[in-house]
Amino acid sequence: MKVNLPAALSVIAAAILLTGVNATAQDLKIAVVDMQSALNDYYKTDLEVKKINDLAEEKRKNLDERQAAYQQMTNQMAELDKTVRDTSLAESARKESMEKLQALAQERAAKGKEIADAQRKASSEVMEARQEMEATLVKEIKASVDAIVEAKGFDLVFDKSFLPKANKAILYTSDNVPDVTVEVTSSLNAGAPAGGASE
Repeated sequence: MKVNLPAALSVIAAAILLTGVNATAQDLKIAVVDMQSALNDYYKTDLEVKKINDLAEEKRKNLDERQAAYQQMTNQMAELDKTVRDTSLAESARKESMEKLQALAQERAAKGKEIADAQRKASSEVMEARQEMEATLVKEIKASVDAIVEAKGFDLVFDKSFLPKANKAILYTSDNVPDVTVEVTSSLNAGAPAGGASE
């Protein structure tokens, strides 16, 4: 029986490599962090949330004032409309009320648009401030995680809460963690048609 020596050597080399990877993987120090819990319990979180809530309250008060002015216009229009419809009044008084009603209706429409624009802007500003706050807090927590895991010599740290704001399940990876991406890609592309994958 003929043995293809280069092929046999390749199989032996691959087995040795895999054994080395397994041995290294067994020696890895792995830890978990609950990023959601860390975020909830971080003292700065309450302070920053209060700032966002204060901002939202300030925006709401401003909108309430505009809404009150809008409602006042609505009430005035209702009164003017009554006068216009009151046939017991002189024609001149009804005509004057009609002119005021039309002018007020235009002013009220403009005010309504102004309020809608202000609501959208306020909502966007509060949302943006909240996202910035969350990103800043997560960045600070991540820096703390990095410092602690490096000091303790961990190789791989997972976020067990899968906090969306952390944007990743793996929080920390040392150089000791094998990365088989190249091998996986090579395996996937092994059956690619000639010139297909590389072009």
